[in-house]
Amino acid sequence: MKKSSAARVGAAALGALLLSAGAAMAAADEIVDDGEVEINVEVTDRYPSGVLALSVAANSTALAEVDSGDPLVREFTGSLPEVTVTDTRADVPDVPWYVLGTASDFVSGGNTITADHLGWAPYLADDYGPALEAGFDIDTVIDDPASEGLGYADGELLYVNTDQVATYSQGSWSASAGLHLKVDATTVEPGSYTSVLTLSLFE
Repeated sequence: MKKSSAARVGAAALGALLLSAGAAMAAADEIVDDGEVEINVEVTDRYPSGVLALSVAANSTALAEVDSGDPLVREFTGSLPEVTVTDTRADVPDVPWYVLGTASDFVSGGNTITADHLGWAPYLADDYGPALEAGFDIDTVIDDPASEGLGYADGELLYVNTDQVATYSQGSWSASAGLHLKVDATTVEPGSYTSVLTLSLFE
């Protein structure tokens, strides 16, 4: 009888303890007060005085075969996608900028046509005045055995602006080039060849 009463008292005490703990947890979920923290960040203009930049109208072009007029030479021609230089800087330095192009070898599987077989004929997209000049025509090694074609490691000139201050109000300038690939008809292997022409803007 005493054991039964003690068990009931213990159970009641345990129940009261659990109830008390539950009440405390419920109280902890109640918002007594709150506060706010404002987070600030300043994102400055990445180019505070504008930018001198180059863009290319397309990332690929294709050459198609034409009659070379020589049964021992195969010729393929096409056009370089338009290359545009834009200048949005507030302070323009009195130095020239220029664009150079360098081509890698043409590769098709295990076959290669070296980049000296590729030449170009640069031209401006508009008449920008005397400060803008197109580069010289570049022959292929088929035309001139001493030519490095567009494989010249230091790059060949596409176009140049010799007076940025005088031409600044124009904002942007574009140029392109006729491309021509010439190969020896007796040695070239058939295939789908790819070369990469890298265009770089310098100042």
